[in-house]
Amino acid sequence: MKTKLYLLCLLMAVIVMSGCSNQPKMTKEEAAAKITELQAKLDISKTQWYDIYALGVLKQAPKADSLIAEAGKSLDANDMKKVAELLTEADTLLKQYSPVDVPDYPASAPLKDPADLGKIHKATIEDLKLMEVHGVPRWNYWYNFVGKGDDGNLYMAYVYINHHGTGKLVPPTVFAFSCSTDPQKIMKVKFTTLPKLKSEKDKIIWTLEENGQSLIYTLAEGKIMLKYKDKDFELESEMTNGYSFWYNKNIDYALILPNSPNTGFEETGKAEAEFVINGKKIKATGFGEQENLFCGGAKGADYRTALLKYGNEWWVPFTTDQAEGIFVMTGKYKDAGLFIDGKYIIPSDFEVTPIEANKSFTIKATTPDGELVVNFDMWGWDPPLYEHWGTCSGTYKGQQLTNGYCWLEHIPQGGVNASPPSGGRKGTPEKN
Repeated sequence: MKTKLYLLCLLMAVIVMSGCSNQPKMTKEEAAAKITELQAKLDISKTQWYDIYALGVLKQAPKADSLIAEAGKSLDANDMKKVAELLTEADTLLKQYSPVDVPDYPASAPLKDPADLGKIHKATIEDLKLMEVHGVPRWNYWYNFVGKGDDGNLYMAYVYINHHGTGKLVPPTVFAFSCSTDPQKIMKVKFTTLPKLKSEKDKIIWTLEENGQSLIYTLAEGKIMLKYKDKDFELESEMTNGYSFWYNKNIDYALILPNSPNTGFEETGKAEAEFVINGKKIKATGFGEQENLFCGGAKGADYRTALLKYGNEWWVPFTTDQAEGIFVMTGKYKDAGLFIDGKYIIPSDFEVTPIEANKSFTIKATTPDGELVVNFDMWGWDPPLYEHWGTCSGTYKGQQLTNGYCWLEHIPQGGVNASPPSGGRKGTPEKN
C-alpha cells in the first residue's frame, strides 16, 4: 500500500513539474523583440501592405493589437509569465487569415500566356490624343519624376490633368513637388483654370497660367516634357521612353474589379530634371512615368471608386540601368510588362512580399529568362492620393540592379483612412 501511495505521489509530482515546464518562458529581451516583431506584422495588417487576395485578411487584428499593448504594460511590471501568455495568444491571432469579402468576378488574366503580346505597341501621337479606348473614356494625363539631385538630395514632382471619364476637362489640374530633406512637406499647386490644348502633328501641348504660376506639359511619341514656374520655384523635366505597357495587352479593356473596366497605357523611362529653388539651381537624374488611363464611363465604375471599395491595389512602375517596367495588381487582377535589353517581356507571375508597413516591399517576378527581384524603398508619400515614391534595387538573373527609382499607388480595402498605419500617416482621399 505504501509503495502504491509513493508511486502515486511521484506521478503527481512529475505531472506538476511537467505542467510547470510547459508554461511559456521568455526573457525581457526576447519579449521586447517579440513585441517589435508582432507590432510590425500588425502594421502590415492595418495598412494591408501585402496581397490580401492571396493571404486573406486578419479579422482578429484589433484583438491582437490590444493583447500586444497589454503585454507591453505587463513587461513594464516585470510579469514575464503574463507577457509570454499574451504574446503567444497575439501571435496565434496574427496567423489566422480569413477570405477577403469581395464578390467573385471574372478578372482579366493577361499573365496566363506571357508569350502572347496581344496588341502591345509603343504608343504613337495618335494614341496620346485618344479620348476613348475600347469604349472606355479617358481618365487623365499624368506624369511623375523621381530622381537624385547633384546636391545629394532626392526629388519628386508630378502633374496631372483630369477628364475623369466625362469626355471633357475637369478641374483641378495639379502640380506637386517634394524633397527628401523634408519628405512630409509637399508643395501642391491646384489650378482651377482649365488648361489650353494645342494639338500639333507630332505632339500635344497643355498650357496653364494662373496667379503668377505657369505650366507647360508636352507629350510626344517617346518623349514627355514638363515646365512649371512661379516666383520662387522652377522645374524643367524631360523623359524619354522606348516602350509602352498596355493594360490587358490592349486586346480589350481589363476587368480589374467587379464592374470596373480599365484600359490605356503606361510608359516609364530615364528622365532628367532641373530645379531652381529660391535662386539655387539643382540638376537631377532619375526616372519618369507617363500615364494615359481610361476607366469608368457607361461600362462601369471608375477604378478609384472600385479600389476604395475592394482594395488590394499595387501599381508599381520602376526603372533601373538593367531593367524597367510596371507591375499592376488590383483585386485578383494581375498584369505586368518589363522592358529589358530592348525586349518587351511579360512575366508569368509575380509576388509582393512586405518588409516594413507603408515603406518597403519586394516583388519577385518569373520571366522566361530568369527571376527578377526588385526591392522597393519609399521615401515620400502623398496620403490623399495614396501615392508613394522612392528608390529600388535588386537583381535580374543574379545581376545587380543599379540606379533604381520607383513609384507606387497602393490602396487597401476601405482606403488608408479606414486603417491608418501606426506611424499616423493619414489624409483625405483625392481623385487624381
